[in-house]
Amino acid sequence: MAPHKQSSSGGGHHHVGFGSGGKTNGLYQPPSAAAKKPNMQLIQADHELFLQAFEKPTQIYRFLRTRNLIAPIFLHRTLTYMSHRNSRSNTRRKTSRVDNLLFKVEKMRGEQETLSLASNLQLTFTGFFHAAGKSSQDSENEQSSVSLEVLLVKVCHKKRKDVSCPVKQVLAGKKQVPLNPDTGAGVQVKLGSFPTLLVPSSDFEPSNSHMVKSYSLLFRVSRPGCSRGQIHGLSNGENHHRGDFSEESVNRKRRSSSLREEGETTFVAQMTVFDKNRRLQLLDGEYEVSMQEMEECPVGKKRATWETILDGKRLPPFESFSQGPTLQFTLRWTTDPSDCSTAPVAKPLATRNSDTNQDSRPSQRATQAQAVKESTHADMQTRREQISAEPRQKLRILYQFQYNNNTRQQTEARDDLHCPWCTLNCRKLYSLLKHLKLSHSRFIFNYVPHPKGAKIEVSINNCYDGSYAGNPQDVHHQPGFAFSRNGPVKRTVVTHVLVCRPKRTKPSLSEFLEPEDGDREQHQRMYISGHNRLYFHSDSCLPMRAQEMEVDSEDERDPDWLREKTAKQIEEFTDVNEGEKEIMKLWNLHVMKHGFIADNQMNEACLVFAEQNAAAIVEHSLCRNFLLHLISMHDFNLISTLTIDRAMARLRLLQTRRAETGSSKRKRRKPNVEQQN
Repeated sequence: MAPHKQSSSGGGHHHVGFGSGGKTNGLYQPPSAAAKKPNMQLIQADHELFLQAFEKPTQIYRFLRTRNLIAPIFLHRTLTYMSHRNSRSNTRRKTSRVDNLLFKVEKMRGEQETLSLASNLQLTFTGFFHAAGKSSQDSENEQSSVSLEVLLVKVCHKKRKDVSCPVKQVLAGKKQVPLNPDTGAGVQVKLGSFPTLLVPSSDFEPSNSHMVKSYSLLFRVSRPGCSRGQIHGLSNGENHHRGDFSEESVNRKRRSSSLREEGETTFVAQMTVFDKNRRLQLLDGEYEVSMQEMEECPVGKKRATWETILDGKRLPPFESFSQGPTLQFTLRWTTDPSDCSTAPVAKPLATRNSDTNQDSRPSQRATQAQAVKESTHADMQTRREQISAEPRQKLRILYQFQYNNNTRQQTEARDDLHCPWCTLNCRKLYSLLKHLKLSHSRFIFNYVPHPKGAKIEVSINNCYDGSYAGNPQDVHHQPGFAFSRNGPVKRTVVTHVLVCRPKRTKPSLSEFLEPEDGDREQHQRMYISGHNRLYFHSDSCLPMRAQEMEVDSEDERDPDWLREKTAKQIEEFTDVNEGEKEIMKLWNLHVMKHGFIADNQMNEACLVFAEQNAAAIVEHSLCRNFLLHLISMHDFNLISTLTIDRAMARLRLLQTRRAETGSSKRKRRKPNVEQQN
């Protein structure tokens, strides 16, 4: 129940003033009138801020309501202040045993099968309607009824896969049904004048009921003396949609059916009563079944398809009900064979404020009482008596929205106890206030007693902490790795509040009254659950993992991924040789590692580079490439000639040492070769 937007206007004409007393059409206007328009603008702007303040929390709670309906996090009946919503008692748990579970399940299944077939099927036929069968008004031998046969079709389970399911047909009865009766508004026909057929419940439960797969009703209407041409609307000069047939095709049909024109025409229709899962498919109500001619359209199951209604397009499924043969009847399941009343009329949907404990009709109450299992009948009956004994609490609830300590909007008084944000029926005023306080903490609710009910003041909770209270690593994980891990990892330290639950006090509405000024902030402020922050690397802006907290991120000048990326970028150059590429790789990685950023650091950087990478330069014969790199830096006045001499001297010293080491190794090998010879 969010506050609704209301248009606010000044109401009247406003005049613009000049100076202390503006002049309009030669008349001086007082300053107070000139200030009315800005005041109305301020009021309208303040009203928009009021709506925006309540709009966001309302949208959040409406979204949470929809999500909880689809995937509820908890059940409201398990809450202590919602215990009245739980209609289940735990007294039977004391005597329950695991050994009795199988017996209870078998008994329950047997009762369900028996109850589903315990009623008689009563069919009251209103009439058989066929547009082609309407005779002219001056006809003397006008046909007034047709013969109807009702058969109960039992489809049994097949014992072999290569054969079809055995079908058994049982004649339920024959009736004479009125043909095209007048069912206008002014015509009143007594109920007893319609033919009624009763199918006993014993027909639905034979001795070998486990062999029956499904039950169906087959309606067969026989109409004597009706020609095939009249059925299709081709007699008496009628212009039908099929009138574009050629005369040859019409004559061919007449010749083929000349022997049957004076006989009977049979129409059939089939409806499923119980499917293969023994579920009831036909409920109480009025039905109109489309009949089909037996010779042209044999009875067969068809899949349901969608039909699109377009202008000027023929739709046979709709034409079959307006022109084709149809059978109208009323179906009712009754336990009293002598009861011939009509099917109950569907009641309209109950409103939110209607009483849900109203009793239904006596026959329906009897059926519901039989459906209750014997084992739980006593407990459920006791619980129903307790609920009915409790007086239904009807209070006028009024919500008053406040913004900046001023009442801005007041809702209409309602006589129900539903939550305006999540439409939960709390049933009691204390439960409603407790639910609002705990489940919608973005608002502040203050209870104000009222002679006719209760008034609830709603305001914005400025102390609400909407931050994420879980593990921050779960929110900032890379896509595909959130809330999951492949192995043991180090967790971040999270602080939780441990609450000591004291003795539960007796529910009282006084806890929802407006608190005093000293306790206001204490009631509105939430507990601080600790230091749950997430830190990021300064250079890459990636979140730091828990195992990286002990290492200072500011020292990570050359992470592995950056070193690899730098080497790949240098490999993409095409205007330099391979030696220059290797020198540039070593130099860039050296600068990244030590963090040289100023010109006056280049002399030291070159000397350190020559000392640390001299072995790699000499080994790969990159001395001339390194000398070229130093000369280029000297051309840009970054290093001096002294730095070049000192760096190259270190390389030459290393080359001399390696040459001496290599010659000594060759001298040692020669005596060994002479001794072997």
